[in-house]
Amino acid sequence: MSSKKSKGLERNIKKSNQKIIEIQFNCERSFKTKKIKDFVKKSVDQTLEILEYKKRKTYVSVFLTNNEEIKKINSKYRKINKPTNVLSFPQNEKRMISNLENYLVLGDIVISLEKILSEANDQKKNFFDHLLHMIVHSALHLYGFDHSNTKESIEMEAKEKDIMKKILYES
Repeated sequence: MSSKKSKGLERNIKKSNQKIIEIQFNCERSFKTKKIKDFVKKSVDQTLEILEYKKRKTYVSVFLTNNEEIKKINSKYRKINKPTNVLSFPQNEKRMISNLENYLVLGDIVISLEKILSEANDQKKNFFDHLLHMIVHSALHLYGFDHSNTKESIEMEAKEKDIMKKILYES
């Protein structure tokens, strides 16, 4: 990794009895790193808590980045050469992760904080409300939800709203 890239890359892991949430931060804009990482960890944790019907040991990684990096990832994996707000890479497989314990690796979430900020400004939304929405949206993709047709879109949007209401009510 070049020194330019490693300069902004920070890594943080939140581990509870049931969940490991790994956060990587690589965004050179003047975002408040700790505040955003804490918000993302809490939001992912609460979303997984709501989605977990059975208490399973789960692992999720979240990569917080900028438009340039997410564009590269979007181009490589989706063949779309433009930045997007969020990408989800479901895995849903059991792996030995911590202390030889099996965890369900749900997958990876990639978020462009720059894109979230510009969309929030364009839509006159609060940045953290929009970020929460994108975290919930992405987590649902990790659980197999999709929006490739109207029926799925309606179902996924209703689930997003339900989860967001629960999280915002708890906060």
